[in-house]
Amino acid sequence: MKITEIDVRLVDANFRNLIITQIHTNKGITGASEVVTKRFDDATMHAVRNLTENIALVGKDPRQPALHFERMYRDNQWTIGTIAVTAISAIEMAMWDIKGKEIGRPIYELFGGPTFEDKIPVYCHVPGGSSPTEFADNITSARQRGYRVMKTTLPVYYGQVKRVSHDGSEYEASGAAYSGTKGKVDGSQNEHQWISSQIIEEIIEYFQYARQIHGKNIELWVDCHARLSSATAIKLIHGLKGLVDLIEEPVPPEDISGLQILKQASYACGGPKIAAGERTATIYDRNMLQMVTKQAIDIFQPDLGNSGGFGQFHELAGVAAMNNVALAPHNPNGPLSVAQGLQAMAFIRNGHILETVGNQKETQLAEEILKNPQVIQSQDGYINLPTTPGLGVELNIAGILDRPFKRYYQTTR
Repeated sequence: MKITEIDVRLVDANFRNLIITQIHTNKGITGASEVVTKRFDDATMHAVRNLTENIALVGKDPRQPALHFERMYRDNQWTIGTIAVTAISAIEMAMWDIKGKEIGRPIYELFGGPTFEDKIPVYCHVPGGSSPTEFADNITSARQRGYRVMKTTLPVYYGQVKRVSHDGSEYEASGAAYSGTKGKVDGSQNEHQWISSQIIEEIIEYFQYARQIHGKNIELWVDCHARLSSATAIKLIHGLKGLVDLIEEPVPPEDISGLQILKQASYACGGPKIAAGERTATIYDRNMLQMVTKQAIDIFQPDLGNSGGFGQFHELAGVAAMNNVALAPHNPNGPLSVAQGLQAMAFIRNGHILETVGNQKETQLAEEILKNPQVIQSQDGYINLPTTPGLGVELNIAGILDRPFKRYYQTTR
């Protein structure tokens, strides 16, 4: 089998673009993948094209993803960053799709899975809203859609100016992802700058009210987007004890010592779990990987599309398992990324739960760009384990062509 063409394009997905790669072969088998890099989407697209030419992938056998990963990774003498690794991920995952299709088995079986019986647990995004009442209402909507675990960004930092829709389609409001519109705290505020203690108190009030309304029937996570200092994060951890089950990226993730301090502080007070890792780029990203090897976190969150693909994800999961750290893959991305995440969760031994956006707009997106969107449809907080070859889903090219690239400039924090 030989590669005849590698096609990559940008697909509008409401608030970001999906980078869709297809690898065509002389045997009529096509593999596909999706990655996302927000502001750097066109740079990533060109990186895929550059890799295709630089190591002459056309004419090569796509059934050797490990070999091709090594060649792509070693192709550049410079330190490999997120853009290059994301491009490598795009090609590598499409190769695994081809390999699974040729053999006639899901990708997870090629790695020794499944490690889940018949379904994968998933969680959804919940917008914070502009008040504790709106936040509680948005949680109600997520519960009605069957979710038991849900995540929001820091209220007040990312408070909505407009009320979001009840089905969780937070992208109706202008702004970035489930962060919604900007809040009281400016997007340029970094962890070193002074912040009023009243802001932290307001954040805590959102979760106090949510628990008052919903009790212990749900699990709540809060994503801090690395906006806090260790001192501020500790105040938040103490204030959210018993209210929040997990805090994601409370401090910049490269601050391994800070993460360790926060985990110890949270354990001491019986506070939430600590999670991070979405910015990890391959097994060679040694500083970031110290959050795992030093057990500075409870939950590791590498993104398949930004960390090297399936092979690297499997290796990262092995390191995490050795250090008794669970994985909850980062995935605020599109339909194909959900399919990729399901495959990855089903071949690791320490899989915890998979992130999904989980609202009606994403369901509509899947219906437009996939031929079989039911494969990634959640029910009661789970998605059934795919059983068809490769990724288990097929692209609807007509739907993709109807969603041309749009330039999105938004706050990424």
